[in-house]
Amino acid sequence: MPKLGSHHVLAMGRRATLFVWRRLRRNWWLDRTCIAFLVIIGIVFGLSYYFMNVMANVASKRSKLIEDALGTRYTLPDVFFEFIGAVELLWMTDMFDALMFVPTALLVAWHERPWRVVSRLLLAWGLASLIRITTVAITSVPDPRPSCQYVQGNVFTAFSLHRCGDAIYSGHTLIFVVCAMVWTSFAPKNIVGRVLTTCAWGLCVAGSLVVIANRAHYTIDVLLAWYIAPGAWYTVAWFWYWHITKKGRLLRIEFPVEVGRHRDADSPEMCQRRRVQLGLTSDGTPYDPIAMYLNALHGGAELTPPRQSADVQFIDEKDGSPESSDLLELPDSSCAVDVGGTSRDRTLP
Repeated sequence: MPKLGSHHVLAMGRRATLFVWRRLRRNWWLDRTCIAFLVIIGIVFGLSYYFMNVMANVASKRSKLIEDALGTRYTLPDVFFEFIGAVELLWMTDMFDALMFVPTALLVAWHERPWRVVSRLLLAWGLASLIRITTVAITSVPDPRPSCQYVQGNVFTAFSLHRCGDAIYSGHTLIFVVCAMVWTSFAPKNIVGRVLTTCAWGLCVAGSLVVIANRAHYTIDVLLAWYIAPGAWYTVAWFWYWHITKKGRLLRIEFPVEVGRHRDADSPEMCQRRRVQLGLTSDGTPYDPIAMYLNALHGGAELTPPRQSADVQFIDEKDGSPESSDLLELPDSSCAVDVGGTSRDRTLP
């Protein structure tokens, strides 16, 4: 086997560095609007997480009132507690957080549209955290773990991962499910991506059982996290599609390489079909075909989408040269519009 000289190693290092730099510049580069948007998201997420910690401290202090009133610590009946034996391995709940979060961070780093994944993740996580702010201290329940510690000191500055009273609902399970939703939506659409997504959901279920076994939460807390996290994820997805994607906003986040391109392997024809479905031109400007027709019908200036958005490059099989085909060109004298379910031909004035 031939030995690699120092110049070969340096050449490989330069090529690797150049590859990473080009990928960072292509997929991670942002304009000022997108930077401002991400800064706002980060601030909102940070505030939601901070006040969630504050309310969890309030819940811890309030739950002590139950112990003071009863004179002893009391655990509510729980069906899963009857079938899953109690363990004292709280570090495992944090370990499962790391097992879910670290691979998810690597997926984001290698994704073709990384800032889109980051934005969706932080928005969904932040929304679920805002919901948890409204639930964790509203109804105080006895802590399911008799060995838990109550928060001492100022509720605005104290911090603890496993304090008493921090029950409704499970923040650890929230992280499990949100990370699994990232894999479901953004993992590669191949056999490797499907296997990794299945593993992510398997870790999510296992982590939830570990949370219950350690008596870190009641089963209802874990179930609420399973219900709320996907709801927050798909709420953000709906808002993102209709108010970001469809309106051609934040293009450096939504389409860092080309409008309509999701992955490097997407063909020009696929990108063109997406642009037509979204009603976007190649530069991300929205257009409305119906409005264009009605404007022309009433004698206004005819509005047509820029020609480059309708041109798709086809490769001639004989010589390999590109050949343009206009997919959106309308007839000069007439066009059809569907009004009330009936197609009528109109002649433009």
